[in-house]
Amino acid sequence: MRKIDRLFEIVQLLRGQRLRTAEFISKKLGVSVRTVYRDIHGLIASGVPIEGERGIGYVIRQSIELPPLHFTPLELQAIQLGINIVKAVADHDVAAAAKEVALKIQDALPTKDRGKTYAPIAHIYFESDAKTRDVLAKLRGALDEKNKVEIRYINEVKKKPSRTLRPLGLEYWGKVWTLTAWCELRNDFRVFRVDRIKSCEITGDVFKNETGKTYRDYLANFSECTFD
Repeated sequence: MRKIDRLFEIVQLLRGQRLRTAEFISKKLGVSVRTVYRDIHGLIASGVPIEGERGIGYVIRQSIELPPLHFTPLELQAIQLGINIVKAVADHDVAAAAKEVALKIQDALPTKDRGKTYAPIAHIYFESDAKTRDVLAKLRGALDEKNKVEIRYINEVKKKPSRTLRPLGLEYWGKVWTLTAWCELRNDFRVFRVDRIKSCEITGDVFKNETGKTYRDYLANFSECTFD
């Protein structure tokens, strides 16, 4: 991350009267605590009204004049619907990120629009259970790092075969998540319901994209793929 992007993210994390420790910021940005202290010191020296101290935390209480975000009421309702869906069905880290998005949008609105509430477009009456969220988090990490995973899966005959997979994509179908993967046991694409995955472990074995085994290849042959 470029320094200018990092400084901007620090300011965003501290806006809205949310006390943040240097340790929290360092984990969010993937840098050392020493770097965070140095960046905050530089921001204060440049006139950014950051309050706080080491060991306690930092906050920006004063309004910072940034170009406001202008949304129509319907656009704000659409954003809120999307955030509510993500909070209901995604893994814990992604759900937490959605909450942060809502706070940042609210803080960046014109003063006259802050705090306004609008009737929701729709109500969300479902959410992923804790087990599914945990598996989703592991699969998302494996997708990002191109790590193979080993799963135990309950299939249609209630067996729990062990599979080593190359995770290629996650899909959400409305209450049900699926994982599309290259199955090394079947030497073919397979689609697995995430709620039927009883255990999921990252093997540490990194794979590379191979012609015929990518998500694009799967989509090109979608009608021929098998669901487990």
